[in-house]
Amino acid sequence: MENSENQKPRSSEEIKFREFLKTGDDFNKIEIYRLAKYWYAKALETGFEAELLTKKIREADQKIKSEQKAFTILGVLAIFIIIAACAVVRM
Repeated sequence: MENSENQKPRSSEEIKFREFLKTGDDFNKIEIYRLAKYWYAKALETGFEAELLTKKIREADQKIKSEQKAFTILGVLAIFIIIAACAVVRM
């Protein structure tokens, strides 16, 4: 993007881009990565700063995958705890 942050956007598409990017960044800050990725993808559709947005989407994907692994591990641990608790109750 050629104009600086202090200048007003030139078009409605640039306004959309800035809004979508800000929304994605806001969701990223509060660690809601799926919604951050969604808004980054919407910003990408505007045609502005594709390289930056592609990087942000890739980072969100990595964080989502990490979350999925963590939830899988927690699920397996929960199953083991339930099995152990049932075994203790049967004794």
